[in-house]
Amino acid sequence: MRARDFIGTQDVTREDLRTVLDLAQDFAKGRLGGPTDGALSGKTVCLAFFEASTRTAVSFELAARRAGAHVISISEKGSAIQKGESLVDTVVTLDALEADAIVIRHPAAGAARLAARHTGAALVNAGDGRGQHPTQALLDVYALSEALGGLDELDGRRVAVVGDVLHSRVARSVIPTFQAAGMEVALVAPRTLLPLEAHAWNLPVISSVDDALDWGADVLYALRLQKERMTEGSPRVPSVAEYARYYGVARRHLATGTLLMHPGPVNRGVEVSGDVVFDHSSLIPTQVASGVAVRGAVLALATGAVGMEIAA
Repeated sequence: MRARDFIGTQDVTREDLRTVLDLAQDFAKGRLGGPTDGALSGKTVCLAFFEASTRTAVSFELAARRAGAHVISISEKGSAIQKGESLVDTVVTLDALEADAIVIRHPAAGAARLAARHTGAALVNAGDGRGQHPTQALLDVYALSEALGGLDELDGRRVAVVGDVLHSRVARSVIPTFQAAGMEVALVAPRTLLPLEAHAWNLPVISSVDDALDWGADVLYALRLQKERMTEGSPRVPSVAEYARYYGVARRHLATGTLLMHPGPVNRGVEVSGDVVFDHSSLIPTQVASGVAVRGAVLALATGAVGMEIAA
């Protein structure tokens, strides 16, 4: 795989993280230029979002435009995909139009990796089904490191990934990324919401948020309960109320300084009590704000606009 592609985080290293985080700081402080003289001036970035998105799509577009790129946005609605064109044919078309980077979001796991085989443009995965969401993981580490005083301050900290791991591409990205940062990771989920491959991750599985605090979690990383991916014949949880009782984060869980994270969107009263989303212990707003700087750094690295690379 080409080093400029950002497909997943399974092979990310600590030095990779430091590269992205340092560049994201430069982006946030305006050191990569602006709309007329930025690091991406003269580059064309195509945002190909075939699945609904707010935070990811907006932050990628803001990042590209603030660094001077030309931005093209396409979606399934109104594109040739709606007429039956395949993903590969769409990507080949974008490649022929000489896009420098294609940022793709797709409901099928593996779509980003497939697309990367059919373009000479840098391919950035913005979320593919139950696959990966690498830039979410990178911005999470950035937000956490900014809150704690730097990447080195994450070493030895404990993070509990709470909730619907089964359906979460975010979980599959943040787990190896947190581990690359030197953090200890545990899963907090009912067995019905753990994927079959979870046993290979060799992580402790904890039965409630209360037990995660007993384990010593410094960070509670709550995942969205993806009810839309569950069927009536396979609900996965007895009820939302029962789920929230054991896996919902409440104010009392943050009383000793434990930090709260969530990739969004938040189901208030399910994964997180509504009154703690903007609590002083919550990094949720910081995560959203970090998206522009981190995705700007990713685009700069992916397109070769700066002289550093990260392994995909």
